[in-house]
Amino acid sequence: MEASKDTRSDDFLECDVLVIGSGPAGASVAYHLAFLGKDDVIVLERLSEKQHRRYHSICGEAVSDRVMGRAGISTDRILRRVDSIEISLGDANPARVKVKGSIVERWAMLEDILASSKARRVRGSARHVRRLPEGGFEVEATTCRIRCRILVGADGAYSVVRKDLFGTRPECMDPIVNTVVPGEPGDALRFFVGEVPGAYTWNFPSSEGMRSVGFPKGFEEIGKDVVHGARCIPSGRIPKVYDEGCLLVGDAAGLANPLCYGGIGAALLSGRKAAEAVVSGDLQGYGRWIDRDRMFDRRFMEVHREFTEWTTDEIEDALSLLSGNVNIFKGLVAMLRRPKYSRMYLAVWLGFRVGW
Repeated sequence: MEASKDTRSDDFLECDVLVIGSGPAGASVAYHLAFLGKDDVIVLERLSEKQHRRYHSICGEAVSDRVMGRAGISTDRILRRVDSIEISLGDANPARVKVKGSIVERWAMLEDILASSKARRVRGSARHVRRLPEGGFEVEATTCRIRCRILVGADGAYSVVRKDLFGTRPECMDPIVNTVVPGEPGDALRFFVGEVPGAYTWNFPSSEGMRSVGFPKGFEEIGKDVVHGARCIPSGRIPKVYDEGCLLVGDAAGLANPLCYGGIGAALLSGRKAAEAVVSGDLQGYGRWIDRDRMFDRRFMEVHREFTEWTTDEIEDALSLLSGNVNIFKGLVAMLRRPKYSRMYLAVWLGFRVGW
């Protein structure tokens, strides 16, 4: 992929496909468009290379093998393999679910993916997007104007494409703080409930001798004395992710799982499916795929809303039957003995299996 191009505000560019944003979703779109033979592509990115690297270095960076395979992305930018997910309340023995996944060096993986595409990379922040009477779109950016036939909004939680063309927003916009701190990496993705009402904190492996710690914004005392990186996680996908000539992917479409906040895999996978829809000419098919795929099942959001109202006693009661290694048999026993939590048990199990 060509290096970022510096442009002036009066520059005018044209392309067949314009991708706004070069995070996991945008990078995946560009990569798969190139793989499918589409070469008249521009990727518009608001961040400088240094800013891009920093922004994409401060997150959980966990992706399951299953979703990476579905997304058609192979990378050697792996910091750590992970083999389990743990859910803990206080000092109680955690519930542990076996998984297969990796902690990726996200910024480096993105650069590799973008370098494998044929897209032109243009630096600039999208200000406004409008549909042209004759068809296609015009994007007014801080550095240029770009006209295109197909537009892909991969511009994150506060997507300009979504705002200007769809007029919608995700159901939830959760501000979180994440940071990387010294610590023994380990091989588990650890979630802690009960510390924050209606939410949780997490502690993931990172590079050698480091761990990635995250929590909802406003509870910085949990991670005091560390350098923070803030971001917003949108979830509860929007009602419509496509329109004539336009698609929304990743965070712009609110595709992060509301229970485990898995967003990288969803972004990479939606990027692939969007690229396939563009090449096939079936943009509606992209919307149908999201409606059908259990990774984006709306019931995850329903259960998320239930959990936000749970008390610590309810959390303790629900977890009391699941300490230690959790398998299907133990899960079924828990559902029979605590039927009022059965929907939560099933949703969390599926979320950790398919949602990241």
